[in-house]
Amino acid sequence: MKKYFYTSLIAASLLFSSCEEVIDLDLDQHEKRVVIDANLFVGETSYNKITLSYSSPFYTEGYQYISTASVQITNTTSNESYPFTYTSNGTYENNSFDPETDETYELEVIVEGKTYKAISKVWQAPEIEKIEQVNNGGFTGDMKEVQFYYRDDANTEDYYLSQIKDSEENNFFNGNDLFTNGNLISDSYTAEDEQQGETIFYGLAKIDKEYYNYLSKLFGNAASAGNPFATPTGTLKGNIINTTNENEFPLGYFHIAKRTTTSYTIQ
Repeated sequence: MKKYFYTSLIAASLLFSSCEEVIDLDLDQHEKRVVIDANLFVGETSYNKITLSYSSPFYTEGYQYISTASVQITNTTSNESYPFTYTSNGTYENNSFDPETDETYELEVIVEGKTYKAISKVWQAPEIEKIEQVNNGGFTGDMKEVQFYYRDDANTEDYYLSQIKDSEENNFFNGNDLFTNGNLISDSYTAEDEQQGETIFYGLAKIDKEYYNYLSKLFGNAASAGNPFATPTGTLKGNIINTTNENEFPLGYFHIAKRTTTSYTIQ
């Protein structure tokens, strides 16, 4: 396959070698938008924060962070508000924010006089019931395979976001109960023999259908789903609206979840 691709490139270069017109691809032209990464896992320091930045041109490295915004989350029932304070690198934090399960909260972000808002219900993930390891797993039958099991609710249509992190990779993936409603569901991790003794992290969050669809598009556009909460590579519209000017919508998403987590040492 690589040889065929290389040959095709040579043929194409010969075919167009006599063309002298230069075509410039101006990839620096883009519509600058506010990016709001507001996926909150309640009670976890690493994810109980909101990051603000501006979208960047194609060739630009790094992020243009926003440090002068007003950020708060409000309980729509009690009207109690929780301000998030700027720390560094576009990050706003409130370590005492501990929302209640099944309550609904509104995010409000004000940047340069423009107000951005979104709504999220707080979802509680199911408990992790058991962990099993087999030493003849994987496609080849010679891998160490770890299964994390949880019980799906048969009375609801459910969507999930899972995280598995080892010493080298941090992967997120989403799923639903379309074919497993009410059953015991498992997420699988395969390891090499040399990973024996390594401890891996597993986290499970319940998410809503809209966020599931958003992540499906985001994962589909990305070469790797290492961090689904980073700046989208394309103009992928989330659930946050610009109440000042709806045509200037931001990038990013607002979602709150209480997830269940565990760690496992490979035997």
